[in-house]
Amino acid sequence: MLRTEMTGKVAVVTAGAGAIGEAICKTFAASGAAVAVCDKDLAAAQKVAGVIAAAGGNAKAYALDIRNKDTFADVVPAIAADLGGIDILVNNENEEIAPDDRKPLHEFDMDRYDDIVNAGINGVYYFSKACTQEMEKRGKGAIVNVLSVRGVIPVANQSPVVAVAAAQVGYTRMWGVEMKDYNIRVNAVAAGLSRNEKNADTLTNPEAKLSHVAVKRLCEPADVANAALFLASDDAAYITGAVLPVDGGLAAGYV
Repeated sequence: MLRTEMTGKVAVVTAGAGAIGEAICKTFAASGAAVAVCDKDLAAAQKVAGVIAAAGGNAKAYALDIRNKDTFADVVPAIAADLGGIDILVNNENEEIAPDDRKPLHEFDMDRYDDIVNAGINGVYYFSKACTQEMEKRGKGAIVNVLSVRGVIPVANQSPVVAVAAAQVGYTRMWGVEMKDYNIRVNAVAAGLSRNEKNADTLTNPEAKLSHVAVKRLCEPADVANAALFLASDDAAYITGAVLPVDGGLAAGYV
């Protein structure tokens, strides 16, 4: 585990109860940060916060539905009040599409499309806006967008997931420039093929999917967590607007 010093920092992690989110929360907490574990499943978020507390860390769980911007007015001030402000935001809201639901443009279910795009584009935008308003009070901050490598290398029959990831790439680069006057850095982790709670049942033969990957294994949650920690830390003080592929070489060598 990367041991970048984060003592005195407050980190907010969305979808914090998922496999990658939990790894991010634990990694930041182990490095000294106070962590707001945000998830629409409050019980699951409380479980992650409890594990962190049992290990000697500082974490508190918050119910957050990224699709409902009306909830942000309560969640963000509560985090700032409970933990003493906001220094870091890790946008970790990502969706998977089951193989049977993957369809070309003219066949894709529009309700499913709207749900994915609303969470990954609109929700990320509105929640980032709310959190950066708290960061401004600090005079500095960092945002890390965790997105799919499909935003760099599109995959057929997954239009909304590709659209969301590509939009988040654009957000990262644009916000990295926009937020310079507020001393807020914005970067992204483009995560490669990984096994998580959303695709475990369908990823039955991962080896068959690794032919385009230089590092012949799946992306682990810890790989993403360590990259996010680095980009959020002062060790990355001269990095902003960057998209870091954590994909085993997929984006570099796809054929």
